[in-house]
Amino acid sequence: MKTKKIALYTRVSTGYQVDKDSLQFQQQELTAYCKHILHADMSIAEVYEDAGHSGKNTRRPAFERMMKEVKAGMISHVIVYKIDRISRNLVDFSIMYDEFKYNRVTFISLNEQFDTSSAIGEAVLKIILVFAELERKLTSERVKDIMINRAVEGKWNGARVPYGWDWNESLQWPTHSEKEAPYARAMYDMYLKVKSAGKIRDYNNAHGIPTKRGGEWTSKTVSDLLRNPMNRGDYRYNYRESARGRKKPQEEVIYVKGVFEPLVAPEVWDEVNRIMDSNREKQNRGGLHPIEMHCNIFAGLIRCADCGSGYQVIKKDKARKNGFAPSMYGCTARYRAIHCKAPNVSEVKFGPFVINYISAVVRVSNERRKIKTTADLERMLLSDASIFCDIAYIESQGLNNTLELLTGISGRNSALWSVNPVSLDKTQSDSFEVSELKSQIQKYIRAKERLEDAYYFSDDGMSEKEYLEKKSRFDAAQIEAENKLKSIASQEHIETNDIDFIKSASAFLLAHKLRAGEHIVYSDFAAVIDNETIKEFMNLVLDHITVKNRRVVEIVFANGLSHKFIYHD
Repeated sequence: MKTKKIALYTRVSTGYQVDKDSLQFQQQELTAYCKHILHADMSIAEVYEDAGHSGKNTRRPAFERMMKEVKAGMISHVIVYKIDRISRNLVDFSIMYDEFKYNRVTFISLNEQFDTSSAIGEAVLKIILVFAELERKLTSERVKDIMINRAVEGKWNGARVPYGWDWNESLQWPTHSEKEAPYARAMYDMYLKVKSAGKIRDYNNAHGIPTKRGGEWTSKTVSDLLRNPMNRGDYRYNYRESARGRKKPQEEVIYVKGVFEPLVAPEVWDEVNRIMDSNREKQNRGGLHPIEMHCNIFAGLIRCADCGSGYQVIKKDKARKNGFAPSMYGCTARYRAIHCKAPNVSEVKFGPFVINYISAVVRVSNERRKIKTTADLERMLLSDASIFCDIAYIESQGLNNTLELLTGISGRNSALWSVNPVSLDKTQSDSFEVSELKSQIQKYIRAKERLEDAYYFSDDGMSEKEYLEKKSRFDAAQIEAENKLKSIASQEHIETNDIDFIKSASAFLLAHKLRAGEHIVYSDFAAVIDNETIKEFMNLVLDHITVKNRRVVEIVFANGLSHKFIYHD
């Protein structure tokens, strides 16, 4: 059995302590204890050193490495010079100590002279930690009081200076930035004309105007600049719980007028913020954003061939006479620094292509016995001349893979689609679990929509990092629910093949007099059928479609099968 290690943990929180050899002193004391008190073999002792890390949380590299080894059963003792070297937070320490007890690790602190291998030592440890945390909180409160008093007196508290300002070392005070201030003033002037943070964002990214940290501009960073009262000369402090946390009650906010030299005239700042307030009221008045009030069939399914980014919904047109209300989509990279030049594309343009190509693939799957070569396959797929007349040919790799699936040459199940067909019959009763999962998925979709609205449109929004982290959590939860739903479907359909899919797809098509082999008028199709139903069908069948110059250049199905289209010109 491998001998367990003795962990000697050392930590200091400031560079000053490092310079004074505090780490070296701690290591000397711990080493001496191991040699002369424990009489341990020093070959099994290892030092875990965190220099310049606070003890108020556990985000420390050496500590995290040590705890992984504790959980792996590799450590017998953890020894520190003082208890606050390893933790100054009672909750964190309790979690850590539970791990020590579970893995039979003895914890020893030299300064407090206790050893948790005894009951008395364990009790003393907990009492000491309570007072260590109390000391930290009292210190924090004293620092907070000092900072607030400084703010009331109009003194700078050392935070990062915002865009448009630089820190002047000689004056020890923020001053106008020679590089950024002209851009900042120009953004105020521009907002008075365009009345849109999004348009300023686009202009900045398109013209290479740098942010404070060299990143891309977003609507949020533009809004933060325009909203900052420091630009009119006022000092606002203690405004949020943390850098991007919740706003504090108005009575706790420190607001001192006339502290700084104004970056823009106060009347300009006031007018810009009045317009922003008015725009926010208009956006909030109608509930959902107009785009979100409607179902956009291809949302999340379109990619840009030029830059690889996804397309987003730009607008939803008014319904035509037959009830068809197409969506317009645009490349999201248009609003980033790369400023993609790909044109917007309307559902009117690519909707007929996609639905008729799906219909052609259904027909091919149904008539597979007639297909002997890739030429036969290509001819049948492109037989609707009114839709596919501009296509010269389909790329060979996709045709070969499709033919192998149809003929069974690949040795795989001959399923062309390889998806678990979800019934599109809205009258079919679902099991309780299926209904719950579908409800969860819709909740996550709505949550992401609200999150995006808060990020792009709300003055009380969040940082890009916080937005992406929360969106990632919602995405993961949605995928988990969707996978559970697929798992249930797979239990009900032990073997998914072409017949299963064709039953599902054909039922969908036949229900609306859209039998395979007939040309489908997409505008009538989308006008008659509930758009949620079509969207569910598209998400079932497609992974994504790629567009270039308003034309579909690739369709990737849910099983990964890809068909790429080469046009005559």
